[in-house]
Amino acid sequence: MKKVLLIFTVLLTGFYASQAQNISNSNTIQVSGKSEISIKPDQAIISINIEKIAMDASEAAAALNKKTNEIEKLVNSGQLSDFNFTTSQYRINQNRIYRQGTSKDSGYVASQNIKIELDDPEKDLVSLVDRLNKSEEIMFQVSFSVSEEMQKKYENELLTNALKDAKQKAELIAATMDLKNIKVFKIDYSGQQSFPPRPVQMEYMKVQMRGADSAPPTFSPEEQKLTDEVLVMFYFSE
Repeated sequence: MKKVLLIFTVLLTGFYASQAQNISNSNTIQVSGKSEISIKPDQAIISINIEKIAMDASEAAAALNKKTNEIEKLVNSGQLSDFNFTTSQYRINQNRIYRQGTSKDSGYVASQNIKIELDDPEKDLVSLVDRLNKSEEIMFQVSFSVSEEMQKKYENELLTNALKDAKQKAELIAATMDLKNIKVFKIDYSGQQSFPPRPVQMEYMKVQMRGADSAPPTFSPEEQKLTDEVLVMFYFSE
């Protein structure tokens, strides 16, 4: 019984190998499907760094926590449609001052980063930036990015369009050259799209906006062009 199974397995393997050999030796068409879309970031990110110095470490930490709470209350008071407020990189270090080649410790410095993600920049960004600008202590940066949901949507759209482009090219070649019964033989795809944020520095803008008659800030994130490509091999019977 084992010998019969072994012979059957060998014959089956040989059959598939023969089929693959026949396909690989048949006439083929290889086309490159390409796609391109223009996108705009759908998220805004405000990054704030806070530092507080005091002679005692606990005092520096307390001052830092107080300022963080003030900023969080300021953000919450704006009745934003949808946002995410997070903190990171909390540190308390000795405040070391360097002068004329020597260093001296003078108390402690407490610091941390705040990140505010806005899911509706068109509605919320200008009003929030305007409120933050009214504080002389708050220095921040604004950047724009593409949300994970939109990244997936764009990636799917790019690949779908690239595959459609490959199919259209193959069908055009087949129709022009009078080839029959073309079918997909192999697809080679390794495309990876990246969605880098577009930073917009705000410190210079803050200086301009401190006057009483200053106009509110305006933001216009730059469009980005994304491309994708896929190689598709078709075969046709004689």
